[in-house]
Order: sequence, then C-alpha cells, then structure tokens
Amino acid sequence: MRQAVLLLAYGGPEKLAEIEPFMQKLLRRETLPPGLVERVEKKYAAIGGGSPLPGICREIRDKLATRLEDQAVFLAFRYTDPSIEEVVGKIRQQGFDTILALSLSPHSSTISSRAYYDTLEKAVAQEGIELKRLENWYREKGYNRLLARRIVETAEQHGLDLSAPDTHLLFSGHNIPQSYIDQGDTYVDEIKANIAAVQKLLPAGNSSLAWQSKGNAPGAWLEPEIETHLQELKGKGVSNLLVVPVSFCMDHLETLYDLDLELKDFCSGLDLNLYRTRPANADDDFIEMLADFIQRQSS
Repeated sequence: MRQAVLLLAYGGPEKLAEIEPFMQKLLRRETLPPGLVERVEKKYAAIGGGSPLPGICREIRDKLATRLEDQAVFLAFRYTDPSIEEVVGKIRQQGFDTILALSLSPHSSTISSRAYYDTLEKAVAQEGIELKRLENWYREKGYNRLLARRIVETAEQHGLDLSAPDTHLLFSGHNIPQSYIDQGDTYVDEIKANIAAVQKLLPAGNSSLAWQSKGNAPGAWLEPEIETHLQELKGKGVSNLLVVPVSFCMDHLETLYDLDLELKDFCSGLDLNLYRTRPANADDDFIEMLADFIQRQSS
C-alpha cells in the first residue's frame, strides 16, 4: 500500500486579478453582485494585495514533507488552484492508492472541512483511491498548548494581566448561518470544546466567545456578533481586549483586515485597547504537532 498525505485548505487570491474567479467559485455563480469585486479588492489591497494563506499552506506542506521523511505530502484548495480534483489525479498518477486527508481548518463546518471532504470523496471515487480522514486535530494537547502559549506570550508582550477585571480574553470564531447548526453542523460544539481545553492551561480570568466576519446570506447567524459584544464588554468596564482568532490556524483576510484593521478601528471609537494573538501559521511548534498527529493516525 502506497499512501500520500493530502492537506486541504480554503485557498485565497494571492493577487488582485485572482479575486473575481475566487469569488465566483466561492459563491458558485458566474455573475457577481455589482460592486462586490471592487469592495473585496479594497480589503485585499489594504493587507498587501492578496491573501497570505496559500503561501502559508505551501510552507506547511514543505515543512511537513521534510519532517515526514517517509511520506509524500500534497496540498489542494477548495476555492482556488490547485484544485482537489487536480491534485487527486496527480496522486493517482504517481502510484499512490491511499490518501490520508487532513483539513487545515481546525473545526469542521459546512463551508470548510465538510465542503473539502465532500469534493475529495467524489474525486477519489473516480480515481479508485482509498481515503482516510485525519480529523479533529484541534483536540491534540500539543495544539491546545500552542494556543495557550500564544495567549500568554501576547499578554506579556503588551503588559496585560489576564486576571485583571479590566482585561478580557475574547475568543473569535468565523460566523456561519444558524441554519447550518440546526441541520447538525458540529462547528460551534468543536470550537467550545477547543476553548475549554485551552482555558485549562491558562490563569483564571474573564473570557467569552463571539463571532466575526458575518456574511450577507439572509436569515439568522451565530450570536453574539463581535461588534455588539464589544459594546457590552465596554459597558462592563473592560478596557483591554486580547482577541484569539480560534477558528483560524492561519492568517488571512479575516485576521489581517477584519480584526487588525476594521475591528481595531471600531475599538478605537469605543476607547478599547485591542490586541490579537498570532495563529499557528507555519510555525515549528505547529508543524511538530501536525507531524506527530499524522504519524499516529497513519500507523
């Protein structure tokens, strides 16, 4: 049996010219609403002209390939190139008959890991390849220690006392429609379990979970939305906020723009000090955790 590791991720436009095809694939429509591409372009322009996520994913792939000396490591994106179908074809051409698939989204949701795996299952069925999912790595002690370490380091860097009454630890998750949860999506439960595991490694203090980057789809979305929640915290005497983007393990538009620029500006209007922890990205402690997880799951 020859097996290959396949990393799956959301993808993202690395240049402004890639934004329109990215949005078309993401929204599954050829004709986009008027002004949408221009609005998104302005956001990406504000963070340097493109998403760093694909590059971070490639770095993760390359570091894992070095760490997993006896494993071939591939990378595919759901909404940009290289596509899942294209990479599965390459894996088959190179003689592998089993894929160990790992989503780089920490928690499963309808638009992240579930979408990746649905596409992957169709592709492997066409190629006649066996599939094994490597799921729930957010439960790994090494990952929770990593998140806790980032929180403590960021607090120390900015002179924050996590146990002080005017300081609040705010875990931020990407918002999704409530209908997904009503239909059995485990996303919220997974995030709450992740937060509980991290908090066991931290000093006692005030903390909560709020939702960011709400989309435009009609209907109810998860609550509380982060802006509303910040106003509530301000009313309770909070002046320092340490935000942990718990649903992201890599920097991209939702951290670099939505949090670092848009939300920071919002906090300035409320006279709140906003600080953010760094995601795992392609840091060595994250690579070691993933490598150990893959090795245990593949044996």
